[in-house]
Amino acid sequence: MREEAASVVKRLLVIGYYGFGNFGDELILSGVQAELASLPCAATFAVHNPRQYAPLLCPRHDLVDRGDATAMNDAVRRCDAVMLGGGGLVQDASSWRSSLYYLGIMRWAALRKRTTISYAQGIGPLTRSWTRRLVRRAFEPMACVDVRDEASRVLLAECGIDPARVTVSCDVGLTYLINEYAARPALPVQGPHIAACLNPRFGWTAQQTARFLGLLAAPSGATVDLVVLFPDSDFDYTLAVRECLGAPSTLVQAPTAELLAGLCAASRMTVAGRYHMAAAAVAARARTVGLAYDPKLVQLGASCGFPSISASVPPERAAEAALSASMEPAPNAVLSAMKTAGAQRVARLAAALNMDSNEPA
Repeated sequence: MREEAASVVKRLLVIGYYGFGNFGDELILSGVQAELASLPCAATFAVHNPRQYAPLLCPRHDLVDRGDATAMNDAVRRCDAVMLGGGGLVQDASSWRSSLYYLGIMRWAALRKRTTISYAQGIGPLTRSWTRRLVRRAFEPMACVDVRDEASRVLLAECGIDPARVTVSCDVGLTYLINEYAARPALPVQGPHIAACLNPRFGWTAQQTARFLGLLAAPSGATVDLVVLFPDSDFDYTLAVRECLGAPSTLVQAPTAELLAGLCAASRMTVAGRYHMAAAAVAARARTVGLAYDPKLVQLGASCGFPSISASVPPERAAEAALSASMEPAPNAVLSAMKTAGAQRVARLAAALNMDSNEPA
């Protein structure tokens, strides 16, 4: 009986921006692994440099090198379905080559008669007409089209995808943080702290950002904890800000999800220059202000109740607005709705693959 059951286990190939040192994408990877572990399926995750990872917790999961064309071709051949595994994979603002890679794999899989799926996917920005045409061709045959926010559904509709086919859940990393760390206690810290994750894409100079953080810290004499979530992009900029910062500061590199949630919970305010810094603050029910480097962060703020600052606003005015804002933590009802959305997303995936989401994995 066990051999018969094993023979019908569905195998997924999951692709994403995994293995490149971005905290947010590694968080999404952990979240997708946790959600798939609850289903009677096997999953192969396409990652950069699989050797950097510790042994996976679920014995039905394994890794493949996303840069090895032979291994990827074999993974597609052996799988039943290929899944876009969360994050902002479909966009052409930072690099059109990235979209070409992911959409190309989805088209390749569909042409080989594999089921294709979008899972908590962020869509956009899409600035090129040919990118939108590729999106339509890749998403039209999908058995399940799930996106992480309403703006992504709207953009897919503009590409020609029937919005009635598209479901909206929420970011997998955010769901994972809420499920795992929402009830964890704050880190023990001495004195007031402000947690800040900085991103050069926001648009302020290092001096402007330091001015803003210094004004936030001054009233309480807070220490600024500078958190680096994507070193390749943010480390040098964060160091430059720290050199200009008059307030006492610490540098936090490569935090775990648990440490980040605890740090946000212990802080008087979280300054989120990356989406998953805001997600950690939401899960920790921390007072948060977003640095609007990307529409997805503004959208998260609108749904969770925290304000976002535009780089067009001078640091002095931005700090004054942040200090005077009420900034209530995300309501429990919002967190509960996001947990429910995640559970419904898993159930839809199971249905698309003809699996029973209630069957023991």
